Amino acid sequence: MSKDKDERKRSHLKLVVNNTENRSARPSGEVDFIPLDELIANRDQFRAAFYEGVGRLQGKGYQALERFLQGRNIPYGIDPLHGRVMVIPATVLSAEAAEYGSAQDEVLVAISEDATGAGLCLSLEMILPYFSEDDAVMEEALLTAPVLQYGALFLEENPHDQLLDLIYRLAVPLYPPAFTSRLANRVFSIFTHELRETFAALSDYPDQ
Repeated sequence: MSKDKDERKRSHLKLVVNNTENRSARPSGEVDFIPLDELIANRDQFRAAFYEGVGRLQGKGYQALERFLQGRNIPYGIDPLHGRVMVIPATVLSAEAAEYGSAQDEVLVAISEDATGAGLCLSLEMILPYFSEDDAVMEEALLTAPVLQYGALFLEENPHDQLLDLIYRLAVPLYPPAFTSRLANRVFSIFTHELRETFAALSDYPDQ
């Protein structure tokens, strides 16, 4: 297998470091783009706009999420402009993200209407800090990555540079069940664990 890969002469999967402008899941290159550090520093100023027009259950869920993050001293920002998401530095949730990525990598947390129309959905999503200009390399990286018990990995074209992003997403239903700190702690623990598994599987790619 290793010999076959050498013969294909493919470009290797590359780490993305300090390239948040092109690799962010939130829009960039726009007047209204707000960097992560500003979202965190000014979240109190954005709170009213964030909650404006939010349904009762969705607002209740976001308030519970804020209490959970504040109770554990997890820094987070509030972005009312790009899909109503809360933004957490990935390095806070994952030691591996700190090792392989950069301080600008983001985890987007959203509470949205469930696809069935019954209840809500809590999701955590992160663009993994890997890329290649060769789509085949990204597709093989997806196949190399582990099959996760709860979350999912998928490829999506980045609108800024048209390269494929490898994205990890974890989603769970809410209301029911109610959003308690115990549930939140479990979800964030799963997110951290599955990220660790994914980084471990990709760390040697494509030389494994």
